[in-house]
Amino acid sequence: MKYLNPALLPILILQLLFACSNNQSETTESSEEDGPQLFATHCATCHLDNGLSRAPGLIHLGAMTPRSIVATLEQGTMQEQAKMLSKSQKIAVAEMLTLRHYTSEAAPANFCSDQNLDLKQVKHSGWAGNKQGTGAIPSKVAQLGAEKVPNLKLKWAFAFEGGTVTRAKPTIIDHYLIFGSQFGEVYCLDMYTGCVKWMFEADANVRGGIAVRETDSGITIHFADFGANVYALNANHGSLVWKSSVKTEPNNAVTGTVAYHEGILYVPLTSMEVVTAGQEHYECCKGSGQVVALDAASGKEIWRHRVIKETATETGVNEVGTKTFGPSGSPVWSSPTIDAKRGYLYIGTGENNSNPPTKNSDAIQALDLNTGELIWNFQATAKDAYISACPDAANCPDPPGPDLDFGMAPILTVRKDGKEVLVVGQKSGVVHCLDPDSGLPIWQKRIGRGGALGGIHWGMATDGDLVYATNSDWLETGGDLEFAPNPGIHALDLMTGKLVWKTATDQSLCKDLIGCYNANSAAPTLVDGVLFAGSLDGHARAYHAQTGDIIWEYDTKRSFETINGVEGRGGAIDGPGPVIADGMVFFNSGYGLFGQMPGNVLLAFSAD
Repeated sequence: MKYLNPALLPILILQLLFACSNNQSETTESSEEDGPQLFATHCATCHLDNGLSRAPGLIHLGAMTPRSIVATLEQGTMQEQAKMLSKSQKIAVAEMLTLRHYTSEAAPANFCSDQNLDLKQVKHSGWAGNKQGTGAIPSKVAQLGAEKVPNLKLKWAFAFEGGTVTRAKPTIIDHYLIFGSQFGEVYCLDMYTGCVKWMFEADANVRGGIAVRETDSGITIHFADFGANVYALNANHGSLVWKSSVKTEPNNAVTGTVAYHEGILYVPLTSMEVVTAGQEHYECCKGSGQVVALDAASGKEIWRHRVIKETATETGVNEVGTKTFGPSGSPVWSSPTIDAKRGYLYIGTGENNSNPPTKNSDAIQALDLNTGELIWNFQATAKDAYISACPDAANCPDPPGPDLDFGMAPILTVRKDGKEVLVVGQKSGVVHCLDPDSGLPIWQKRIGRGGALGGIHWGMATDGDLVYATNSDWLETGGDLEFAPNPGIHALDLMTGKLVWKTATDQSLCKDLIGCYNANSAAPTLVDGVLFAGSLDGHARAYHAQTGDIIWEYDTKRSFETINGVEGRGGAIDGPGPVIADGMVFFNSGYGLFGQMPGNVLLAFSAD
């Protein structure tokens, strides 16, 4: 969850910036096209080291669109600071930061001939389709019996121009898909034809899903971008209702999906200090993961929960003499889970970013839905302090932790004996079954070696009988070295944690293919006795939920002719699980991080 495309924090740009700032002459003017020089002269003081409390750093700037950066410099919050720059200089800065070509127009799209909408029926909303996060799709929504699954065929492909990481998580209303993209565009598509009903451009990439709010006056959709802006749009035409920034710390970002319940939006906030602390002159670290509750009608803040309650204080200096601070970290990467009966909100947290370690890192927390007050805290891994530049960076904690976040949304479900349980997988490779009243473990089961890229990374699914976990283990870093790597799909008895079946991917499928890994990392989706899950080897698959037998698969790592005319290519399947409705299955393909295979397509399958 935490790692970014290297293009968002290019070492080359950093080198250019430092070279420009060190070598510039007092009498030399920047050329129109010299983005690094312009940034070093006019922007780096605040943005390179986050010297101001709300100034976004390179990671956040790189996640924005060129259009949004230029707009901010021309008529937004930075117009005063940028008034000495010409339009072409502003464009040069935007293109340097985003590594994308600037255009004043939104990306072209295959718009439907009829633009009118009157949306009524919500079929899939949020991260897992329901507030409990089970990843199970009701039969009446899916309309896809097990007998139809072997007949699934590609109906259309939609490509994101210039994309390398495809994390689109569609919400479905009537027969329309609504989803965000790597570059901030939010699309509404006809699910049968793939044509575009409307498109909205957010300020930064949209990494999570879309939550739906139904009122007497119509349907509103809510989402957040990586820059910690939260949006409300009219679902019928994509017009902005309100926009609210929830950023209070310079490294705040949103990577998860907002959750909605009874008039309140719950927004997870991570802290990207896990990456920015890789700079040796950065004063590591002061930030904390958070959850913010907003009034869904207005965007006004109701309460804010800071995972680390203590204010970071100075703890010493690193090896180059930069001051160090702590405690910090405990980011909230994923979507919150709603427990309406108890009035609880469940969240998972990540590692500390500096010492001293805290008891709320690598933890599951229960919060009061109405106040944000902490009810209970279950810590699975203690003393896990880590930044992504470990082990060699000046700011790497001593000793560095194993980086064993909870990267998935907790699942609230009912066992076959009628007892409610909270079940969640960890990057340690351990599945935890907890009592939702107390947070105490009922059972714990290790299914993998675990490590920095999973274990269980993105999610699980359950039908109340079995819980299905996708285990990665392809990168042997940070896990339990006494346990052999064990990638694949694992089905556990929800009563006991006992392994019922395991299905691994075919080892021959990745032979001699660069970036191809025989592992499962993406979240699965369950419907009518069939488990759908994608793999890092680029295959979309369906498994018999009781036996683990593969009953359908499709190789996505190839070129596609797309419905919108953009060059399309599939790759690794990682991130969110597929979405299923009205007899159709929607898979992402392409995840160009960590050496995995890039791609830029959303694929629609149908048995008809």
